[in-house]
Amino acid sequence: MSQSSKRRRRRTGSTSARFRPSQLVSVESARPVRIGAVELAACAAVLLVAVTLIALIWMVTDRAVQEQRATVRERAEQSLVGSAAVMAETIAHELRVIDQSLVILQSAWKTDSASVELGKWQKQMPALTAVTDDLFIADERHIIQQDILPQAVGQGVGAAYVSFPHGALEEYGADGTKDRDALVLQAVTTGAAIDARSFLMYVIRPLDHPKGWLIGASYRSEELAKLFAAASPGYSPLVALIDTRRGMLQAVVGPAARRPQTDLSRSALVAEMGRVPNGTWEGTTPIDDVERLHAYHHVPDRDMAVVVGANLADLMAPAENLAAGEHAVALGASALVLAIGGVVLWELYTIRAHRRQKRTMERNRNELDRLRAEEAGTTGRARLNAARLATVMDAATDGIALFDSGLRLVQWNHPFLRGIGVVLVKEMPLDALLREQAAQGLFDATGDIEAEIGRRMGILRSGETAGLVQPGPDGETLVLRGLPVTEGGFMLLLNGLLRWEQAPPPPPSTEIDLPAAAEAPVAVAAPIEW
Repeated sequence: MSQSSKRRRRRTGSTSARFRPSQLVSVESARPVRIGAVELAACAAVLLVAVTLIALIWMVTDRAVQEQRATVRERAEQSLVGSAAVMAETIAHELRVIDQSLVILQSAWKTDSASVELGKWQKQMPALTAVTDDLFIADERHIIQQDILPQAVGQGVGAAYVSFPHGALEEYGADGTKDRDALVLQAVTTGAAIDARSFLMYVIRPLDHPKGWLIGASYRSEELAKLFAAASPGYSPLVALIDTRRGMLQAVVGPAARRPQTDLSRSALVAEMGRVPNGTWEGTTPIDDVERLHAYHHVPDRDMAVVVGANLADLMAPAENLAAGEHAVALGASALVLAIGGVVLWELYTIRAHRRQKRTMERNRNELDRLRAEEAGTTGRARLNAARLATVMDAATDGIALFDSGLRLVQWNHPFLRGIGVVLVKEMPLDALLREQAAQGLFDATGDIEAEIGRRMGILRSGETAGLVQPGPDGETLVLRGLPVTEGGFMLLLNGLLRWEQAPPPPPSTEIDLPAAAEAPVAVAAPIEW
């Protein structure tokens, strides 16, 4: 085989060697991973379970919070109701003491009015003087005739109380006791003083003679302050004694005593107290316009009611603290459920991606085997065609040379090498070949050599049948013609050789022959899942 055919064989093999397995890219591997019906159903189930668990967590939490709030509110209401009931009973007891003391004095006056002296009776009735500022006897014109306070004698009943502290702001100790000397010390040791304000109230009974005369006593109660201190109804507390018949404020203990509103006749609280004797009411306290939870209780046999109020937010603070803790626990549980659900979804996605990658690798392996089989078949056919072409060219009597589309020498036979008259080199340009002929004197180049070379290249590339004439190795006249090829490049034919000569054997080569074409294996395509 000639050197040119050997080079042709090596060139054919290099063409097939351009393929690299690493260049194989599956269309499916470049396509984003799609979730199948099974994976989609699994993801939907995981999301459904997570949402259901979170909904149950918050439902249980909300129910527990509502129960706790109801329990705390019920306890607060019970505490306020109990305090109001105790205070109402205490006031009823004090009023009963005054009333019974007046009955005794009334009976003594009926027996012997001349012997009744209130100053002496005051010493015999310590329980009465503990709950009253004054005890008096007035005539039909309400002019005081006797009084435990000497300065009140001769004054009208109303005028006699102008200098009394009723209606003025008073301070009690933190324990509810009225010890003015110890108030400063108590503020340091036991807490701040308690503000209280009480308005003038009378308990009056008629005397049998003279006509129109009466005996009466004012009512004051330090028990409200003591019971207020013992109840401790929270922030901004309130204890009030209200006249339910006229809707007037009679006494108030707590911060509301500083600037109270006394006329409560048109308030919703008094209306509720007239509708239900004892109960609770939530709303704005008409005394100082502060939102509170109120418990009220009517004083038995009197047109009075005790009202105990406390700030609802302060009462519900324990429930709100518990609710905040339970909400935090529910939030943490929800986050944990979401985290677990995310891990499960990620595992499903990872399993899906791993399966898809495995199928893609298997499909690429099958595709690679198929391409290798095709390459082997193509290589075998190329070798066969190259061997046929080499046989034809070596057996031809005319010279043949093949050029690529860049007009570079690719392949030639021995007659062409013997008749062209120059040394041929692989990849030799056509103009270089013509210049070698000019240098060897194979055509007239007395004029412009480049112009002549350009003219000859134009004749050869155009395929003119006349061709170019040049002398042969045995003195014959040879004709060099060009035959353009449709796919690119062209062929040179050298006609007119008189003697055919066999090509010399090629020198020993160290090239490694490509393996023979093996039978193409059948590629099994993996099923495509959409």
